[in-house]
Order: sequence, then structure tokens, then C-alpha cells
Amino acid sequence: MNQPDEPDPDETQAVLGPMLLTFLVALPFPCPLPHGAVISKMLPGAVEGLEDMQARATQDGPALPPTAQGRPFVSLKFWQLKERQSVGSMHLPALAQVCAEIIGKPAPEDLTDGTVETYRTVVEMVTVQGADRLHPQEEALHEAFTRCFDVLTDVSSMAKLTLPHSHPVAAPEQIAVTIWLARTLTGSYADGWMGVMPLTPPAGPLDTVLDEDQITRLNAHLHRFWDGSPFELAMERSTEANRAFRHEGDYRNAVVQAAMFAEIILTSTLSLMLWEEQLQAPSIEAAVAVFDFSRGGGLATRVKTEYAPRLGGTWDSTRPGPIHDWAHAVAALRNRVVHRGYRPTYQETEAALAAADALPEFIKALLAQRVARYPRTALLTLGEPGLRRLGGWSRANAYLKDPAQVPDLWFREFTTWREAVDSRLA
Repeated sequence: MNQPDEPDPDETQAVLGPMLLTFLVALPFPCPLPHGAVISKMLPGAVEGLEDMQARATQDGPALPPTAQGRPFVSLKFWQLKERQSVGSMHLPALAQVCAEIIGKPAPEDLTDGTVETYRTVVEMVTVQGADRLHPQEEALHEAFTRCFDVLTDVSSMAKLTLPHSHPVAAPEQIAVTIWLARTLTGSYADGWMGVMPLTPPAGPLDTVLDEDQITRLNAHLHRFWDGSPFELAMERSTEANRAFRHEGDYRNAVVQAAMFAEIILTSTLSLMLWEEQLQAPSIEAAVAVFDFSRGGGLATRVKTEYAPRLGGTWDSTRPGPIHDWAHAVAALRNRVVHRGYRPTYQETEAALAAADALPEFIKALLAQRVARYPRTALLTLGEPGLRRLGGWSRANAYLKDPAQVPDLWFREFTTWREAVDSRLA
């Protein structure tokens, strides 16, 4: 594994049997476990080749309990180290120091000298990998790393219950790199294999600024937002969902933000259509009836009853399509997170964000076909570029030629109307 004199992978798999994999991660925030503390978790199942072996997570550590014989496990050892503040976000000196102690070799001097100014928590994460799951190497490493980090996340989150003022829960997306080591159950790390696995590249200095076209888009967003556009608020939630997912590893927040994004899109589109329907006979009564929970039910009920008659398309959440994906991958998952405290997986979170992103595209395509009935809603939602792309621009453009139409006032007029609806509902 990643060394010049490494044996052939197929030969290694056939001869070595189960292996111990160790991952070293430097946490972005201190974790309050004492130096040298070890926490282990036994996992379900069995690993062939472990039955007659007494497993030790670390060579100098205590043996795992008898009930662990033959079973997969994850064991965490916490190291509290002194570190220079200027070492950078990858924290290679701290990782190298722990790695050197594990393999019994001194760390390079250029990584150990200098004035100590801060502390760093490094976690030594150990798991066993069966011989049948060692290749492909990259997949095996990521599988084992994820298994270990799931346990670290549990420890980190439960530590906050014990010490509420401790730092945020660790997430893989906060880690720049991990050093991995591999050895046989009877061998040593000095005779094993090791490598560096990049995870999340550290943020660098500002290397770009908005160009002229982007400044134009920024100003357009600002003016729409200041005029009362709900879609900028929705896009803000989408951006927050992606930041929480990609950069912070906060899957719960990412799912909740994605659900908010989808709900704002759904509610705003229906609100705009209701507003446009009452232009000839101004009233808020129809909207009050639709949005009154005591009379019409919640969002799921509105999705079943209010959209298809206006937009067409498939709005049945039991049939394959964007509404099915939203209902199951976003709304249902959000409910598990909010009502049960469920911690979604990476894959579930990724699916939720994808389903939420597909929802406005589904709605835009239907609106482009309904320009004759909802010209204002279509224009405010898609604009000229969207209508040219999806169709319907000629009808919308003809509507704009009416001198009585003042598009710059539409969002303000809509906001005033919607606030009257909300006031009545309150």
C-alpha cells in the first residue's frame, strides 16, 4: 500500500489475511478527552481470520475484551499535543509526531522544533479490515476511514453532553488530510505500509474577486431581494445547505436547509400564482383559505391539491418524479432529523440536496408552459433567460409590451399582498 517495495496487491490480499488500518486525523478544535484516552466500539458481523487472534487496537494497548474475538471494531486513542500556531491548516507536525511514535521512528526535526503556542488533538483511529475487502485500495481506505469517523463523531457529539461548552462536533469535511498506516495482525507498523490520503483541501487566501458580469448579477439579486423577491431567500438556504454539507460536514443542518429551500420554492410559487389570480378582483380570501392550516392542511396537502390544477405535471408523491424525490429524500428525511434527532448519512444528505435542486427546475419547466395563464409568475421566476431556454418568451414579451405592466413594481405589490395574507393567518 503506497510503498515502492510493496508486494503485488493480489498477492498481498491472498497472503496477509485481515489487516489493521490506522488513520491519524488532526481535529480543527480540541476534543476534551485526556491524553492517552482510548474508546472502542464493537461492530456487528465477523471478520474471517480473527477467530483465534487476540486483537489489540494498538501494539502497546490493552487487548480488546473476549467478546470482541472475531468481530470488527473501531478503537480511538486521543493524543493532546503542543503545536506551533503557524503550522498551517493541515497540521502535519502533529500528525508526524504521532505517526513517529506509532512506528517507533523519530519525527523530522524541522517538524518538531520551534516555539509551542497552542494545542492540537490528534485522534488515532484503528479498525480491522478483512482480506476480502482490501482492494481496490482507495475504496478500502475510504470505507474504513468512514467507519472510524462515524465512531469519532459519536464520541465528539456525546462529549458535548458531558461538557456542554466544548467545541463543535468534528466532521470529515473539516479535516484536510489523514495519514494512514496498515499492518498485519502479527506484524508491526514499522514493517507495514503507510500513505497520506487527502480529504478536504484547506481554504487558501482570496484568489479571485467578482468580475463585471458577476457584479451585474449581484446587483440584480440585491434589487430583487430589496423589492421582496422570495427566491433570493430560497437560494440563500440552498447555498447554506451546500456549505453545511461540503465544508462543515453538518449533515443535519444541510438537510434542514435543503428542506427550507424546497418549501420556500413551493410556497412562493403558489403564492405568486394566487396573487396573480386575484389581480382582476383584488382579494386575499382565496390565499387565506389555501394557507390556513386549520382549513386546508399543511404543505403536503397543498402539494396534492393546489399545484396540478394550475401547472399540470405529476404532483403525486407516490409516482416517480421530482415530487416523489422531494417527498421521500427531502421532506421525510427532514422530519426524521427534526422530530427524532436522526443523523443522516453522507449519501442521504447528498440525495436530499440533489432532490431539492431538481424541484425548482421541475416547476420552472411547467411555468414556461403556462405563461399565458401566469405571465407575471413566469417572468418573476424565470426571467427572460429562463423563458428563452425553456420556451414561452414570445408570449411573455407580448405581455410586457402592455404599457400598463410595470415589472419593477411586481415584487413590491406581491409582498404587500402576501403580508396582508400572513397578517390574516396570524
